[in-house]
Amino acid sequence: MQNDLHQIEQRVLELYQEAERFFQKSFKRPYIRLDLTGATAGQAWIEKHQLRFNKVLLQENREHFIQQTVAHEVAHLLAYDLFGPRIRAHGREWQGIMIKVFRLPADRCHSYDTGRSSRRQWLYQCHCKGREIALSTVRHNRSQRGTIYLCTTCRGPLTYAGKAQATIN
Repeated sequence: MQNDLHQIEQRVLELYQEAERFFQKSFKRPYIRLDLTGATAGQAWIEKHQLRFNKVLLQENREHFIQQTVAHEVAHLLAYDLFGPRIRAHGREWQGIMIKVFRLPADRCHSYDTGRSSRRQWLYQCHCKGREIALSTVRHNRSQRGTIYLCTTCRGPLTYAGKAQATIN
């Protein structure tokens, strides 16, 4: 894991140096974490000035991940630093950084196989007989705070079944 983090830190440093040459100004460096799971490859936390990455997807897609995914997330932090919080996440400011500064495609989403990314699923039931529906941790947490999810078949509300199941997706 130390080597993974080191590779990401090196790439982030290179990208920030490119941006500083392009914009002729210095930028605060972010804190970097390798703690994402599931289908998300990377995440920029604007308010905390942090970058989070998925270690499993990094290991399975190393070259593209280091080149594209890391740049994608760095571009988010730079766009907010340069243009403020009212911009669209993948708007023209972010796209401009990806294309003009980093000389990379402004792809919004990755196409990595997420089959081996660990994900905890929470089981819910509806009015359909014998049917259980697995929700992600994010949806489970939202449900616990009051969001109501409906079954796509019977349109009945989903209720927590009382147990969680760890899966490898």
